[in-house]
Amino acid sequence: MKIAILNCLAANDVCAGAACLHAFNSRSRHFAQYGTEPLELVAMGRCNGCAAGIDEGFREKLDRIVEEGAEVCHLGVCTRKRETNEECEIITAAANYLGSRGVKIVRGTH
Repeated sequence: MKIAILNCLAANDVCAGAACLHAFNSRSRHFAQYGTEPLELVAMGRCNGCAAGIDEGFREKLDRIVEEGAEVCHLGVCTRKRETNEECEIITAAANYLGSRGVKIVRGTH
């Protein structure tokens, strides 16, 4: 199974991606559902920020996730706005775009 992980650019302030990678490598949390099935992490990216929105560069990133054959894209927990706990509109739009291209969306990594 080919997996991608997508996170929020604002998380760069505090996120090294270590918890997402640990969960992936240890098959824990949201990756436990795969059991012993072979997994390949084909992409790990971030949006281009709220000011950029779904710009051409971000579309290129999303298209690359598809081109790499990602079957599932996990959205990191950092994609939830801290003040409202609502998912970021950009990440929601990205999830909808990837979903329309046949990529299953899972909300959560660790």
